[in-house]
Amino acid sequence: MADNGDLQELQRLHYASHSKYAYFLLGATGAALGYALQKLDGLAMTWWVAPGIFSILCWLASFYAGCKRISWAHRAIQANYDYLQLQRGIHPHQPATSAEAQYAIERRQKDALGNINNSSFYLKLQFWLLATGLIAFVGWRLLEMLRIPGAP
Repeated sequence: MADNGDLQELQRLHYASHSKYAYFLLGATGAALGYALQKLDGLAMTWWVAPGIFSILCWLASFYAGCKRISWAHRAIQANYDYLQLQRGIHPHQPATSAEAQYAIERRQKDALGNINNSSFYLKLQFWLLATGLIAFVGWRLLEMLRIPGAP
């Protein structure tokens, strides 16, 4: 059997970098939410603050998407773990017949791929919601600067 250590190491690095990226986006979203809430504090609810409120809604949705991404990634890892256990015949609930085992193996492989796809979707959604909120917030702040008389 060939040594797959280099492939496993690349897989670990890939997963670690994706996880760090998702957590970075969560942190950036939290910081943006805090800053935006501070800027909106005490302002009257007028149409002028709508872009600021929209940015907060985008960032809340981004935070939710980031949490969902992490949840789907954990499900994918568990499904892969179950898949490998079934494949090696050591799963705690290993099916009795080879036909049942093959079905369970295929099912867990399909589950793992679906979970990976869902995780990827939520990671992309997390980023785009963060970016959309950023654009709305910067636009709002620029509009505020144009609206305030005597601003440089």
